[in-house]
Amino acid sequence: MKNRLTRNLGLKLASVFFAIVIWLVVNSANNPTVSENYYNIPVKLVNTELITDSNQVYEVLDNTDVIGRVTVRAPRSVVSELKAENIIATADVAELSSLDTISIKLNTDISSRDIVSITGNLDTVRLNIENKRSKALSLKATVSGEVESGYKIGDITTGQNLVRISGPQSVIDRIVKAAVDVDVTGMTSDIVTNAEIKLYDAEDNVVETRNITQNIKTVDVRVVIGQLTTVPVNFTVSGEPAPGYRQTGEIEVSKDTVEITGRANVIRNVSSIEIPLDITERTEDLEAQIDLRQFLPDNVSLADTSDAYRTAVVHIEEEVTRTLSIREERVRVTNVPEGYNASISGLDETVSLEVGGLREDVATLQASGINGTVDVARWMQQQGMEQPEPGFYTVGVEFDLPEEVTLLRNVSVTLHISEIEEEQNE
Repeated sequence: MKNRLTRNLGLKLASVFFAIVIWLVVNSANNPTVSENYYNIPVKLVNTELITDSNQVYEVLDNTDVIGRVTVRAPRSVVSELKAENIIATADVAELSSLDTISIKLNTDISSRDIVSITGNLDTVRLNIENKRSKALSLKATVSGEVESGYKIGDITTGQNLVRISGPQSVIDRIVKAAVDVDVTGMTSDIVTNAEIKLYDAEDNVVETRNITQNIKTVDVRVVIGQLTTVPVNFTVSGEPAPGYRQTGEIEVSKDTVEITGRANVIRNVSSIEIPLDITERTEDLEAQIDLRQFLPDNVSLADTSDAYRTAVVHIEEEVTRTLSIREERVRVTNVPEGYNASISGLDETVSLEVGGLREDVATLQASGINGTVDVARWMQQQGMEQPEPGFYTVGVEFDLPEEVTLLRNVSVTLHISEIEEEQNE
């Protein structure tokens, strides 16, 4: 039996060898090994917490976490099943080199044992590793463009006034400002929008935020747009100066108009800005610097805050006195009720009038132009007298002095009222 198995052993082994070769040749002809390229394969970083847990951050340099081309050599049957998403590229941070590079490992999630080779045109991921830095920035809001003519930008407010950022220290240290901008071109009413927050360096260049984390990326912004109009500024004087002094009536104002802004339905009801000035007990000019903002109606503001102040001067002068002499015949009785006679007595041939007022008003008075009257009807009304009662009365004389001039001492006469007798009428 043994001889039968070992008889011609070399020939038998040769037959088996040739059979295997023939099988391989046939199989290779039917399923040859081919190469196939796959593009833009992402590299997954693993164990990145080894960096982040050390309060550091990393940045992949030069897009080395994407392999431009991966070449797979495998039987045609395997390659025909492979797609780009079946290729797995990983880089383990635990294998980080002293040059901050990590070797890339390539594999597939199907038919790995049948693959002859898998190679990429990139074999390492390069990192930039830095200490992590955080800071908080005040959020500023600006506008660009121009509103419609006749309108003005008012308050600009944001839903939040702080933004917190963190990232590589070298990047965070460059950032000095966080801001949002709203385009107001041609607008005539308030704008409410959600705007993107941008980060800027000291030269006002926008800083790329790809490697920066922010607690907010956008923020609500409200831009108030008001209508413009120009209104007069009116000064109203109240109170009386000290005895012996008088307001001249002249008010010097640095500027008597102001441009204001507000919503159209509010602005249309504002015709002027009224400013009160009190001269009570003053003996010299009142000079006041007024902040107009204190006197603006609700929901109205100045178009230009630098135009907020007005200087007003109320002139006050000491009164002067003067004595004028008018002739007796210039004093007359008027408005005598029908059926009665009225006459006056007690005047000298000339009547002395002591008057007071501002120098320029008193100086121009002429005695020849002043008349005195005793108005019987008015006197009766003052006395509550419905019908004249005959008799003698002491009454004051009214003189037609200018409004700016005051009679300092009253002039009185004796008024005689008598009833006209019917016989006299006949």
